[in-house]
Amino acid sequence: MKLELVSLLLTSSLVIAGKCGTQTCGKDTPCCVKGYCNNNAMYCAPFSCEPENSFGTKSCWTTAHCVDSVADFTKPAGPHFAQIASYQGEPQTAAYVSQYEPSNAKLANEQLELSLVKQPDGKGFGAVVIGTRAIQYGTVTAVVKSGCKSGGVVSSMIIRNDKIGDEIDFEFVGADKSTVQSNYYWHNELDYTKMVKSHPLPDTTANYHTYQIVWSPDTIQWKVNDQLFRTVKRSDTWDAAKGVFKYPEAEAFISFSIWDGGSGAKGTSDWAGGPINWSASPFNLAVKSIAVNCYYKGNETTYKKHN
Repeated sequence: MKLELVSLLLTSSLVIAGKCGTQTCGKDTPCCVKGYCNNNAMYCAPFSCEPENSFGTKSCWTTAHCVDSVADFTKPAGPHFAQIASYQGEPQTAAYVSQYEPSNAKLANEQLELSLVKQPDGKGFGAVVIGTRAIQYGTVTAVVKSGCKSGGVVSSMIIRNDKIGDEIDFEFVGADKSTVQSNYYWHNELDYTKMVKSHPLPDTTANYHTYQIVWSPDTIQWKVNDQLFRTVKRSDTWDAAKGVFKYPEAEAFISFSIWDGGSGAKGTSDWAGGPINWSASPFNLAVKSIAVNCYYKGNETTYKKHN
């Protein structure tokens, strides 16, 4: 559901090959994102910037690769989080940034809070917080309390490459507070039939649980509170007709989000639990901590193609 989330949060234009929509990016605003040019982190950061449509192929900031890390949001000290406006492309200054403006993400109550806020048109405007380093295989562990206290509210923990369309996720929906959903996608083939729910959990909107994705070149595992509930093997994703393994393997970024699924298309709204009951607000996705353990060890891991 990340594609629909992006379309709700960022107005887009058709990107013409070699141009940034109807614009041509210049050296003062070199970075292209979805038909617009600018020179700030919202445009130049590697998780969103389009090098083929920018002023030059090197206009986008260089991708920083995985390092083992722990972002503990219960402690005020530490370079764990920043608003996108203050980020200058140096991951050592902020491990995670709020991807959009205006920002509905902040450090509060000894946690990172992403909020869904009602707009004048009755729809909700949410938040996305994204990691500033990319990961290709490894373990991501987060202590999270869902913000889905009403049908229609969607929260997520995702590892995704937006340009290629590979994704591994946990998703929470207001229609069901007693489980978390797992899924994965390859090259934007959005097969929702592969979704698998976790075992029953104490109310995910009232309790913190530990969610973990263990991603290797051969398997993906989803765990909650150290209990494994799903494994996908790369060997089982073989598509004989296309001669490929439909298995996420592209270097990707970790993100957390909260958004209004109830205002989406009927299929999305039904999945999320229908229109939002705003009397149940506030809707805050709360993250206590995020730990990342890289699969490839070293000072800074680099992309490796699966053999």
